[in-house]
Amino acid sequence: MKAIVMAGGKGTRLRPLTCKQPKPMVPIAGKPMIGYILELLRKYQFTEIGMTLFYLPEVIANYFGDGREFGVNLRYFIEETPLGTAGSVKNAETFLDETFLVISGDALTDINLAEALAFHRARRALVTIVLTKVANPLDYGVGITAEDGRIRRFLEKPGWGEVFSDTVNTGIYLIEPEVFRYYEKNKAVDFSKDLFPQLLQAGEPLYGFVADGYWSDVGNLAQYRQANYDLLDGKLEFSPPGTEIAPRLWVGEGTELAPDSVVEGPVVLGKYVRVESKARLGPYSIIGDHSWVGEEASLKKAILWNHTYVGYRSEIRGAILAHHTHLKSGVSVYEGAVLGEGCTVGAKTLIKPEVRTWPDKYLESGSVLNSSLVWGNRWGATLFGRQGIVKTANLEFTPEFAAKLGVALGTVLRENSRAVVATDHFPAAQKLKGALASGLLGTGVHLLDLGVTATPVTRQAVVALEAAAGLQLGVSPSDPDHLLVECFDEQGLNINRDLERKIEQAFFTEEFRRAPVGRLGQLTTVVDFFPRYVEKILKATAYDRIKRAGFKAVVGVEAPESPVGSLLTGLLAALGCTASLLPQEALGFHRRIEHLQKELFPALAAQVRRAGADLGAFLVRNGEGLLLVDEEGTPVREEQLTALLSLAALKRSETGTIPLPVTAPLFIEEMVKANRGTVVRTKASPRGLMEKVAEARLFPTGDGRGCFQAAYDGFYALATILELMAGEEKSLAALVRRLPPYYTARQQVDCSWEAKGRIMRHLFEENKGKEIEIIDGLKVFHDQGWALVLPDAEEPAFQIFSEAVSPEVATELTAFYTGRITALQPR
Repeated sequence: MKAIVMAGGKGTRLRPLTCKQPKPMVPIAGKPMIGYILELLRKYQFTEIGMTLFYLPEVIANYFGDGREFGVNLRYFIEETPLGTAGSVKNAETFLDETFLVISGDALTDINLAEALAFHRARRALVTIVLTKVANPLDYGVGITAEDGRIRRFLEKPGWGEVFSDTVNTGIYLIEPEVFRYYEKNKAVDFSKDLFPQLLQAGEPLYGFVADGYWSDVGNLAQYRQANYDLLDGKLEFSPPGTEIAPRLWVGEGTELAPDSVVEGPVVLGKYVRVESKARLGPYSIIGDHSWVGEEASLKKAILWNHTYVGYRSEIRGAILAHHTHLKSGVSVYEGAVLGEGCTVGAKTLIKPEVRTWPDKYLESGSVLNSSLVWGNRWGATLFGRQGIVKTANLEFTPEFAAKLGVALGTVLRENSRAVVATDHFPAAQKLKGALASGLLGTGVHLLDLGVTATPVTRQAVVALEAAAGLQLGVSPSDPDHLLVECFDEQGLNINRDLERKIEQAFFTEEFRRAPVGRLGQLTTVVDFFPRYVEKILKATAYDRIKRAGFKAVVGVEAPESPVGSLLTGLLAALGCTASLLPQEALGFHRRIEHLQKELFPALAAQVRRAGADLGAFLVRNGEGLLLVDEEGTPVREEQLTALLSLAALKRSETGTIPLPVTAPLFIEEMVKANRGTVVRTKASPRGLMEKVAEARLFPTGDGRGCFQAAYDGFYALATILELMAGEEKSLAALVRRLPPYYTARQQVDCSWEAKGRIMRHLFEENKGKEIEIIDGLKVFHDQGWALVLPDAEEPAFQIFSEAVSPEVATELTAFYTGRITALQPR
């Protein structure tokens, strides 16, 4: 039998969900609403189907094609201008040469169509309207029937004073083709407002069939949510898509649930969904195909469409996320909120209840969204953070993004210049490097590819190979699902803010340089630069002294697949040291460095004692960071390592000038002064310290070209500590014990971006009478110590540092400023 599915609706009341989707394609439990209508039609042998389309017709036609995949035959009738419900059906008049059914494609129902058809034929009706009973009839066409079902009265969307029945029009009709005699083609005609009153007046057989079963017109966002929940509750004869692998848990093919994730049904998971460790999926959670739920995320009554990403410790309560929505870590989205297609939400953002966000919006981290957001941009105002560019791998940092970034980077470099490029062990970095490289080559910049190597090696290669810039792609230290791109200048230092702005301007304005075909950049592979890097370290350290000492070390790295481990053992062998690798099983598998470090120091300490080693060394951040354990198994604190490196630098320095970041404790400065040195305080950013180290030529490479950055080169820092131990003929524990006692504290306090400037102004005004320092943030000196209030450059937060005469006073100082920041924030 034949049927017409009316699928031209815009679904205005469902916006922003329908900004990029016609209403019939809005998913219910992961399946387009119109898909359930086709399933219902097929069940009752209506397999010859025409669809009337108007709004975004290609979305529906491309999805369903000729219908054979769905067990029906489909034809499409597209309106150029709106023709109304009856007018759109008239468009298909040549197709409708027998009794036919008309049904709305943007409602959800399981009404028995066979019973309705039998009623229609028994009454010999021209038109039968399928009716149902609802609690509130104001938004529908209301009908009243005689005992035999004949329509006596019909009124479209009455007021309460006009309501004469709770029986309403479902938008399902059984019609004889003779009805087309009553109106003309290509004119706007509505069934309820125009045609049905005309048929009543003409005395034609217009009947109403009051049907049982489920029906919802899904007319607003609340009804949309409820329709999803009703399907999961079994109120319809349809089942959610997927296989029911446990009571009230439906799962699509290829979906993976972490063993320690928690699921409380009813829950629907689409195809190829990944639910990570300790994530919690509460009742009525629906997650679309190819979506990802991060570690410790929490969902309840959440409706997620396809290709959504929920970051670490984010929570969603009764909200809807459309296709390609991306929540970073710590995001909270509350009841009734809706995020349109393609939105990106920064870390620690709060979206209040009932707030709607239109498609393709970018919410900066730490935002608090109190009202709906209709206008805005796809990207934030900046690309760079404290260390570089950090984006979610293959969700934000896609091949398209990588290529565009490459063109922007190449545009700010001179044509025919050279840049070094490398990656760490992160598979996404290795795969996306090609797209980034293509963009650079297209601007006429030549590339020297180091392959997979440690970040300090790339820094030195930029100088040694006389490149204008360097790029290192790798996993972000703060989030294992994010990709970090670090950009270096010709000295191997992180690029300055001026150059970052130029790259951002090129990226956002798309004012790119395109090289002629004959002047495209060339890609050259650089084979094994590491030996040259080791040679630089040997020339820059007392190699013979270290070798004579014959140190024994236990070493470890974050990822067993990383080349950093073999590079580290190779360096130690060149220094004449015996090295053994910390077994990976001693640490277990940890995706986040904060989790790793909880087990690292005990495991490393135990292995050092067991092996009788002189120290334990663990490289983090792809070789940029160094964690140490002395021969007694005691961890060397970050400040102690900085102090030891400062002492070593002082012995080599020609000027006696030691740069220290504003966050470094005062005891290091006093120690440097006691050894006839001077201290220059720098900003807390990596670039701030690197610039001053380069100016002071603290750690020259030995070949007269550039210097090492010990604070960001774990290999060189370890060699320097070994040289200090050999030169002083002291163990690492003995060197640490020579340092003066100190007491520091650190705390983070969240604060919205909008409030940061106002709070800093208040804190400046409150401390006018005290000794202060404003190199970076606000450092306030107190009688028994100091505290530094530093606005975080990447997160909606302040970092509070303190140093005092006792741990109690240091904690009190951080607590005091944390309290002030909290009190100054709007409530």
